[in-house]
Amino acid sequence: ASMSREMLETGNYLEIYEQGSDYLDKPPLIFWLSSQSMRLFGATNFGYKLPSILFALLAIYATFRFARIFYDHTTAQLAALILATSQAFFLIANDVRTDTILTGCVIFAIWQLAEAFESGHWRHFLWGFIGIGLGLLAKGPIALLLPAMGFSVHFT
Repeated sequence: ASMSREMLETGNYLEIYEQGSDYLDKPPLIFWLSSQSMRLFGATNFGYKLPSILFALLAIYATFRFARIFYDHTTAQLAALILATSQAFFLIANDVRTDTILTGCVIFAIWQLAEAFESGHWRHFLWGFIGIGLGLLAKGPIALLLPAMGFSVHFT
């Protein structure tokens, strides 16, 4: 929270500092989102956690929509329910971590790319690659690797 708050106070979104030293451990997306959320809702617990909660909801919705492409409505609902009620997902969604944002971005990207392959519409490819790009800004190269592995298994 201190890094997001400092980013908000200084207006410097390109350099991340932790107690006056450069912070190079994580990509910047989580700090950008948290600082903007705190700008809108104040430097409160809610303002800090809101981006993680929204990306968790995105992950649940994208899971439902992805499952809906290949299965019936009930199966898609169960897939989303299983994700939403799994203990690890619930715990990381309640804490501000890059994992929640990565999960939302990757599942969104996989859903959009699957939709693109099924429908052939270019806008789904665009949204899929935007999801991958945001995942790269959230956690790094793993955001590209996970969808690539899934699609390589599916198409081989």
